[in-house]
Amino acid sequence: MLWRGVRRRCPRCGSGGLFSGWSRLISHCPGCGMRFEREEGFFLGVYFMNITLTQLAVVAYVAGAFALTLPHPPMAPIVAGAVLIAVVVPVLCHPLSKMLWASVHLLLQPLEPHEQAEAAAACFERADAARHHR
Repeated sequence: MLWRGVRRRCPRCGSGGLFSGWSRLISHCPGCGMRFEREEGFFLGVYFMNITLTQLAVVAYVAGAFALTLPHPPMAPIVAGAVLIAVVVPVLCHPLSKMLWASVHLLLQPLEPHEQAEAAAACFERADAARHHR
């Protein structure tokens, strides 16, 4: 499930095409019908995931920069690089964070029966709409 999330795919079925823009996640998976925002405040975990990824990137950069430039590390360029990473990484990783969080959440809390029924209904409605569209 986590590997599917890393690839920006549905953690439940592996379907792609989950974003209607750079980071605008559609409401239900086009493959299995799972609703991504499973509860109120669900995407607070996305922010946690994004902050964690950003902190890891900044710490790795600062540690590497210090290790490569000791004994006299240039503080201004290192700080400038850290600030740049702290601004760019959250923007670039936002879609990844959404799918990673959906994967973690599904791993820790599998779909409940009413969520499975909602997913099945979404698939049925999509198939029914496709039949009527022809």
